[in-house]
Amino acid sequence: MELLCNPDLPIIKKDWRGNPVHDGRFQNLGRPVKTPLSKVLRWAVTPNPQRQQKRKDSWMLPIVHEPLRLEGSFITWLGHASFLIKLGSTVLITDPVLGTLPMIKRWAPVPYTLEELPRIDFVLLSHDHRDHCDEQSLKQIAGRFKPQMLVPLNMQDLLSGWVPDITIQEAGWYQQYSLDRSGLEVFFLPARHWGKRGLLDDHRRLWGSFLIRYKQITIYFGGDSGYDAHFKEIASLFGKIDIALLPIGAYKPSWMMKEVHMSPPEAHLAFEDLKASLLVPMHYGVFDLADEPMGEPISWLRKIMQQHAASERLKELAVGEAWTI
Repeated sequence: MELLCNPDLPIIKKDWRGNPVHDGRFQNLGRPVKTPLSKVLRWAVTPNPQRQQKRKDSWMLPIVHEPLRLEGSFITWLGHASFLIKLGSTVLITDPVLGTLPMIKRWAPVPYTLEELPRIDFVLLSHDHRDHCDEQSLKQIAGRFKPQMLVPLNMQDLLSGWVPDITIQEAGWYQQYSLDRSGLEVFFLPARHWGKRGLLDDHRRLWGSFLIRYKQITIYFGGDSGYDAHFKEIASLFGKIDIALLPIGAYKPSWMMKEVHMSPPEAHLAFEDLKASLLVPMHYGVFDLADEPMGEPISWLRKIMQQHAASERLKELAVGEAWTI
């Protein structure tokens, strides 16, 4: 077993020596994530018990159509896992997908054109899946803004062919990126997920989550993840998390999705493990990636937060809404 990290970046967790790699493939900690073709085929031929409910579901995400306000610090949800985050004078974008995906309908439009966005300084990519790492979106952003890209280990080879003139900085789990912005810190942290773009490249590129800290504001971006012990670990390392951007969709059938995606109850558990002040849900309502009806994740999460007397700690964003932080 090999252990990999970026030797040029600091490691923030005591005794952590790097991400485990076996036969050239990154590993999750604890039990492995297995992605055999037989599981995909089983899913394809298994009837969806919610098929009729899903067909009748007319729920749609709310969309804000207004000029994007550029002053102050704010978070704007662009849909799915794409957030525009402005902290002081610095603008970051997470997992940008600013268009459609091959063979997957987009149910909520992109709220702003590229020309309407402010200058983007940093692109944060959590992993290489196409609904998080979109070639055309990255080319467009790179061509217009020339941002730095903060990415997981082994992403350089994929991205350098798309954006050859862009600074790309790789990190392993529990590493801090080297930034040129006063007051801004970005850390790459674990997630329980996997990587794949082609037929034979499973787990060749690392996956993970991010913690962004600017002055008194701490934001956690969960990327894509199943529920696991890493959320408590992150809370113990950082102590204070103001806003947790957590995925809540694509969880059915559970025998297929549970290892790599969280259901709303699991997202609530992750939120409590993180000891975060506010939960901003994402990864629902834009792309139909699983068996549950499109409106089920947010409806279920609202009920859970209400049952725990925590409705005021749930911040739902409309697509395109600029929420001041």
